[in-house]
Amino acid sequence: MKDDARQWLARACRRLLRPVVRILLQHGIAYRDFAEIARGVYVDVAREASDARGRPPTDSRVAVVTGLTRKEVRRLREAGDQDYVDPTWGGANRATRVLAGWHRDPDFNDDRGHPRVLDFGDADSGFTALVRRYSGDIPVNAVFEELERVGAVDIDDRDQVSVLGRAYVPMASDPESLRMLGTASHDLLATIAHNIGRHADTPARFQRTVFNARVDVRALPVFHRLASEHGQQLLETLDDWLERHEIDEQDTETPVVRTGVGIYYFQDAPRSEENKNDD
Repeated sequence: MKDDARQWLARACRRLLRPVVRILLQHGIAYRDFAEIARGVYVDVAREASDARGRPPTDSRVAVVTGLTRKEVRRLREAGDQDYVDPTWGGANRATRVLAGWHRDPDFNDDRGHPRVLDFGDADSGFTALVRRYSGDIPVNAVFEELERVGAVDIDDRDQVSVLGRAYVPMASDPESLRMLGTASHDLLATIAHNIGRHADTPARFQRTVFNARVDVRALPVFHRLASEHGQQLLETLDDWLERHEIDEQDTETPVVRTGVGIYYFQDAPRSEENKNDD
């Protein structure tokens, strides 16, 4: 790699790590812990590359590529990621399914096509029926408590459940928010990595950004609301399309893949609050 490319890559890494390190420090993760995580990821990624014969790389080869010792590579390989959680983990996935089903399934909509208030214990057309249809074998109470905890549903003294929104958005510092941090960040960076490293005959993945560096601070609330409303509308349209093309879990023959689109709003701190040397 040319020196100028290394310089730009180092600059990019420093910038993308800033919000990550901020979150790590907020949760008591010191540099030593982060370094151990980084070493493990280096080994994992290096082991994904097979040789010319399609064989996985040896510990010696991984050590050469990563700069780690063979002993350390072996230790990290054997340890693996004990706390790994698959991106299709049921929590967020099932909760999102229940909310989506509530909004688009005619069995749970009113005459105007809006989500209707559901009786919690009704196993035929109420909340219990909704959860059983869209969350698989997850207990009804567990799904309700999760949706209530993130402020997505409300229940009155007659056990009538109302939906407060379609989006499943965990609260700050919630364990689910931290899981989503890894998944959402990975998805965005994986798309960027694909576009940077793809061969000429491989299609690029859609990746677009709009921004302006001189926006009136007083206009930010309006822009945030505009982006949120239009972004949510687009996501719901795409979610409906994905639902129509989803393969049933009982079908083990048809090839399937995880795919989607992510939308996010960003806003820098005022220049006086940023460390200009880190841009």
